[in-house]
Amino acid sequence: MAGIKKSGLGDSPSFSARFLQGRSTTPQVSAIMAHGVSGERRVILSDEVEQGYFRDGTGPNLSKLAANSPTSASNVVSSVGLHKNAQVVSSSGGMFRGVHGDTVKQTPEVYSPLWLNSNLNLPRDRATINAWCRSFFALNPFVHNAISLHSTYPISKLSIKCPNKDIEKFFDDMIEEIDLMNICIQIAQEYWLLGEAFVYAELDEGKGKWSRLHIQNPDFMIVKRTVVASEPIIQLRPDENLKKIIFSNRPSDIEQRKQLNQHIIDSVRRGENIPLDNFHVSHLARRISPYEIRGTGLPVCIFRQLMLFDKLRESKYAQSDNMINPLTLVKIGSADYKPTFADLEAWRGVFEEAQYDKDFKIFTHEGVAVERVGWGQGIYDISGDITQLIKEIFVGMFVPPVMMDGGDTTTYANGSVALDVLRQRYMQFRNMMATWLKTKIFAPISKIQGFYDYSGGEKQLIVPEIDWNHMSLFDADTYINSLVTLSQGQADQKRVSIHTLYRSLGLEYEDEVRKMREENIQNAISKKEIAALDAMDLNSLRALDKEDEIPEPKQSGAGQEPPLPGEQPGGAPGGMPDLGMPPPPGGGPPPPPPPPPSGASAGLPPPGGGAPPAPPPPAG
Repeated sequence: MAGIKKSGLGDSPSFSARFLQGRSTTPQVSAIMAHGVSGERRVILSDEVEQGYFRDGTGPNLSKLAANSPTSASNVVSSVGLHKNAQVVSSSGGMFRGVHGDTVKQTPEVYSPLWLNSNLNLPRDRATINAWCRSFFALNPFVHNAISLHSTYPISKLSIKCPNKDIEKFFDDMIEEIDLMNICIQIAQEYWLLGEAFVYAELDEGKGKWSRLHIQNPDFMIVKRTVVASEPIIQLRPDENLKKIIFSNRPSDIEQRKQLNQHIIDSVRRGENIPLDNFHVSHLARRISPYEIRGTGLPVCIFRQLMLFDKLRESKYAQSDNMINPLTLVKIGSADYKPTFADLEAWRGVFEEAQYDKDFKIFTHEGVAVERVGWGQGIYDISGDITQLIKEIFVGMFVPPVMMDGGDTTTYANGSVALDVLRQRYMQFRNMMATWLKTKIFAPISKIQGFYDYSGGEKQLIVPEIDWNHMSLFDADTYINSLVTLSQGQADQKRVSIHTLYRSLGLEYEDEVRKMREENIQNAISKKEIAALDAMDLNSLRALDKEDEIPEPKQSGAGQEPPLPGEQPGGAPGGMPDLGMPPPPGGGPPPPPPPPPSGASAGLPPPGGGAPPAPPPPAG
């Protein structure tokens, strides 16, 4: 360029010369400029570079940069999501034909069952876990049926046995008063559903026995265990209702506050948890490990399956909302006919008129087509997923499918192994309940009442034994027939007692013997009544009412005194012997016997006294 001086370092131009030379040529678009403008401006710059208005810098091609760069349509804001960051282990960069490229390698995602996306949706605190369990029990039929089965079947009948019948009657009365049977069913439901049950027993000090059993809400219970104490420390966190009763001055709250223990009132007023005495409170927990303090409910292991089951069901709800009517697709136009917006509006009006006309007809050209698009081909079949989820739910809830769906996939005979496993689990649950009843319900009352046995020179506490009914999870015909066969025969041939047979049938032998005795007495009375009715005349029968007692018929000789010594039974009146005379023709008593012969002929002394006459001389 003329007029530009060179530097004194030879023929190379100076910095100023190079700057002025650059200004006189086509302006350059650098990479910094391309990144500093909007996406729309980059597209314009790319076009201007191709047209020669600008020249490209050393950075990447603007057209490629504009094609690969995000636009405003990609600006998405999400309020819920998980951002993942991966560690960069290596990177490399380079340039080919004026385009820079980078390669970034990342470590693969490390698997952990604790940080799965499905697990991140699970509840963490105990109150929320219990709320989920209660919700699934109330809304899911599989969970509800399984928990109800586990709660009622193992303890459908509860009875006690004690060698002392007076003590047994005492505990039977207490069981009836506190409704222990229903309390045990409720405890079992809390145990299987929430994983634990807290039972608080109120003691009637006047009578020396339990007056009532309360099941506390586990959400408000605090359990602390130490390595020194054998029993945990159990505390009750007061809820808002209890605080309102204690701090309120309303008359209704004051009356309720009078029924509370002063220890509870003082603890709440101090803002502390209420400590509970282990003599009154019991904690039955279903622990997943021996060192766990709290229990875990049975539905917790199938939370993910229930979540997926609900999501698939929600998708079906969405499909049902859109499947009310099939989609009507109206095509207007052809290759030779392009309808305008006014034409489409006119045809829309025509079809609106045809909507409620049962015999509507349209006459038009071939450029009109009407189609009904249904949803049969566009719905994803999830029946296989639902079947698999139901199987996993059955497995997690400890119930064989044969007991839930009636043997749809497994017959009752083939499911005998699963039923035997379930029976063993029920036996273990029974043993736990029996131990709790003996140690926390019966034994303290026996100590208070002084029920001891001093036989053998030792003092032993008398505690009733728990007797459960027989669980029949199988086809009981073969089992019962075998017991009947073994219980027959003589004493040396019998292999099973009658008590065992009755117990297997779910019956009490003593009760059945008592009932059979009552039935025998009633049968004998019925026979006597039938005989008495047969002996009564027609008028007497008509005079009887349905509430009247049937009189017993009088037998012959009834009402007569027993004969005196020397008398013959059945003789004539007055103790005289029966002379065999027939009764008079008109009936009635027989005639009196003839008078005795005179004294001379009878060998008696004469009426005037003296010696009797001599007997006649013998003949010959």
